[in-house]
Amino acid sequence: MRKFTLTAAIASLLGAALMCGCSALSHSAATPVPAHRFPAARTAVIGVLFAGWHTGLILPVRELGPLRSVLPVYPHERYVSFGWGNRRFYMASNPTAVDAIEALFSSPSVMLVAGAPSVEALLPADATYRWLCADQHEVHRLDTFLLAALSRRAGKPVELGAGPWPDSAFYASGERYDALHTCNTWTAEALHGAGLAVHVGAVIFSDQLKDRLHGLRMCRRRSAGRAPGAQLRPRAAAAPQAPA
Repeated sequence: MRKFTLTAAIASLLGAALMCGCSALSHSAATPVPAHRFPAARTAVIGVLFAGWHTGLILPVRELGPLRSVLPVYPHERYVSFGWGNRRFYMASNPTAVDAIEALFSSPSVMLVAGAPSVEALLPADATYRWLCADQHEVHRLDTFLLAALSRRAGKPVELGAGPWPDSAFYASGERYDALHTCNTWTAEALHGAGLAVHVGAVIFSDQLKDRLHGLRMCRRRSAGRAPGAQLRPRAAAAPQAPA
C-alpha cells in the first residue's frame, strides 16, 4: 500500500509536469505589495485563464502600470496574458519525458508574456477564463507582483526567445521551479499578492485553484469555446543569454 501510494503520488506530479510544465513563486513572494495612492478607486478586472492543467493571468492593457514601461505593448493589443513555468519544459517545442522528470526538481523558471486584440486570441483551444472584479489598488499590486517575478538586466526584462504565438515572448524569472509549486500555485500567489482573498496553501492543480476562487466576485464569465483560439507559430530559437 505504501509503495502504491508513493507511485501514485509520483505519477500525479509527473502528469502535472507533462501537462503544463509550470511552477510558482515561493510563498515569500506572495506577501501583498503596498498600494500606491490613487485619486479614487474604480472598477477593474483581473482575468484567470484555465487550460487543462495550466492556469495563468490576463490583464487589459489599459490596466497595466509599471509593467507597461518595461514590456513591449503594440497599438493593436488590448489584452496581455502571463504564464509561468519550468524554463526548459515551457520553452521546448516538443518537451520529452526526460524534460518532465527534470522539471520535478528545483530548476530555473520562465514567464511567457503574450499580447492580442482579444482575449480569445490569447487562449489555447478549449481554454476558458474568468474575470475577477478588482479595483485600481489590487490591479496595481498584481502588476507589481508580476514585475518582481521578472529577472532584469539594466532595468529591462531578460528576453530568452520568441513565444509560440504572435506578439509573445519568454522572459527569464529569478524564482525557482519545483514540482510542489506549479503554475497553479503561482496564479494563486499572484492573486493573493494583489490583495484578493485567495488562500495559496496546497494549490498544485488547476481544480484546486478553481476551488479557491469560490466566494470572489466575478465581473464576467465567458467561454472561449466559440472563439478560434490562439494560433501557434514556429518558435524562433532563443538568442544566447548569460544565466539569469
